[in-house]
Amino acid sequence: MKNLLETIIANPVLHARWLNTLSYLENCGARKIAACEHPTLVKEGMLKHAAEEFRHAHYLKKQIGRITNKKLPDYSSRHLLGGVHTKNYLHALDVWTCRFLTSRDAMNPAAVYHLVTYGIEVRAEKFYALYHECLQKADSKITVKSIILEEIGHLAEMKKNLKLIPQGQVFALAVCQKEKELFSSWHKALSQEVQDFKV
Repeated sequence: MKNLLETIIANPVLHARWLNTLSYLENCGARKIAACEHPTLVKEGMLKHAAEEFRHAHYLKKQIGRITNKKLPDYSSRHLLGGVHTKNYLHALDVWTCRFLTSRDAMNPAAVYHLVTYGIEVRAEKFYALYHECLQKADSKITVKSIILEEIGHLAEMKKNLKLIPQGQVFALAVCQKEKELFSSWHKALSQEVQDFKV
């Protein structure tokens, strides 16, 4: 992933689409959190998490203007990297987790939220740290330090919430394994697209 990120960062057009892709994923995550909310029994932690994810999406979108004048006004496929793998990444993990819990008679919307979010936050903590390292190495104007700090907080919160789910730790391992598979497919799609773009 490091080589891919370095290649993306070195090309302003690719980097702009990359930032838009990350913005899309953050926005997707925020919308999924909001969709899980109970109509009235909403805890402050969930509101905070959704608000921070929406803010990450906006922040990443704004960073595009620091590297190019080209506008990427929306999340249509031509403005993203990764194609259908980007579009389906979070949804696929969500659907898989619902089926996984249902097959174990453990289906519960709150458990789905906690498990999927845990899997994504485990990835986000490592991923944003690597992206930050690559940005610094390239002397980029872009920074993701504020996002990293909040993602660390999200992961700590999800670790606490896993303890509230029967077999939470066991289920979390399965969800993380599935996320790893989805991430690998996404990485391959990104690599191919970037390689084709260079040609």
